[in-house]
Amino acid sequence: DFITLHLPLTASTKGLIGAKELALVKPTVRIINCARGGLIDEEALVKAIKEARVAGAAIDVFSTEPTTKSIFFGNDSIIVTPHLGASTTEAQATAATDVAEQVIDVLKGQPARYSVNAPFISSETLSMLAPFLMVASTVGKLASQLVEGQVSAIQIKYNGEISNYDTNALKAAVLGGLLEGVSEERVNLVNANIVAAHRGLTVVEQKEAACENYASLITAEATTNAGVTTVAGTTMHGEVHIVRVNKYWLDFVPTGAYFMFSDHRDRPGLVGAVG
Repeated sequence: DFITLHLPLTASTKGLIGAKELALVKPTVRIINCARGGLIDEEALVKAIKEARVAGAAIDVFSTEPTTKSIFFGNDSIIVTPHLGASTTEAQATAATDVAEQVIDVLKGQPARYSVNAPFISSETLSMLAPFLMVASTVGKLASQLVEGQVSAIQIKYNGEISNYDTNALKAAVLGGLLEGVSEERVNLVNANIVAAHRGLTVVEQKEAACENYASLITAEATTNAGVTTVAGTTMHGEVHIVRVNKYWLDFVPTGAYFMFSDHRDRPGLVGAVG
């Protein structure tokens, strides 16, 4: 019989296995702890092994670390290792590969999967939302260019498949695009929410599974004293498509260096005069 521990050390898990619990186990049991030191009452475990109430133990973590002295040492029924963690050759190689792959992703403009100062995004969510991060950023940037006055509030709508996922990263991308050109500090996925809060920007998110004509759609509605500016976008065949600007439904791929938007009466010669 084996008991293995796989949980963090918290106030509720400290001393999870003590004298009381060890008195209930079979004498053939062996206990393995490679999770966190402190989960097991070390003195109670050693006593139970010496009294043959527990067959043995394998311990990789200790109540006090680094450990140079322990009551586990010298007991033939207890195997101890020096908190190996990810110290094996295989684990180190895998960690190095993961780091290299993530650096490549970031240099390609993709989000870091395991950054220490950003919310964690699961691999499933990332695979679904990664193409929409650029959509979200572009929608925010375009809204920022089209608004009149200072933005006081923004409503971000997620329609279709993306509404079923955690959209925190998409919200940050929209805010990053919106604030990039008006903020003195660099705005990115990590600090976009903080910058928006410091500027007093009201942010509202709305999710709807229904979505006509598109599998997924991101819409940003930026509010100023002059009114509301609406920009919507999606992704098709790996490209960002802007499909709505204010009340107009359209479709263009924003890949050029410059775009000109002209708000004018529909009269012959106006566009030609610009050309």
